[in-house]
Amino acid sequence: MSVVVGLNACGDPTNLEANLPTTVDTLSVFALSGTPPTYPSGISIVARQAVLVNGFASFDVAFDINASGNAVIYPVKLVVSSPGGSRPVSLIKVPGVFDEVLAAPKTGFGADSGIVMSPGEVVVVQSAHNTSGDLCVFAINPNIYAKFTVDSVNLSTRLLYFRMGLDPNCGFRSFATGIPAN
Repeated sequence: MSVVVGLNACGDPTNLEANLPTTVDTLSVFALSGTPPTYPSGISIVARQAVLVNGFASFDVAFDINASGNAVIYPVKLVVSSPGGSRPVSLIKVPGVFDEVLAAPKTGFGADSGIVMSPGEVVVVQSAHNTSGDLCVFAINPNIYAKFTVDSVNLSTRLLYFRMGLDPNCGFRSFATGIPAN
């Protein structure tokens, strides 16, 4: 009987509600290659900031510039092999322009390769945050979703300028302005 009372007190556990608004940030990072390792080349999605790429794997994705001058985005596991493993991060290139991509796709993500991005193209990132003490440790769906578009690449400084849209709610895929509905 206490189990039934406990479930009723919590309401429907599968009816999740978001409580944080989506955000869009303009960021820049240095390329992984051709710059000092003390320059930030990675992005921590939840922190919404550029970070150093190091053996601690405290980033979700890292950026580089290929020989053609295009951006390349890599999931963490392709950049660092941390002893305890790193969080699962997957990528998918989606059609459309940044402002028109209003939700992360449900399937098609890959974690085994980087994606080349020309300016204006959009890549969606799925990043699990369910390790001990993490944001989604008790969530039914542990993934946080973000979308990226490269605005420009400066070859002489090896800087990449881009926008990141983020839904900070565990399991929610919306990039529409405001607090997502379930």
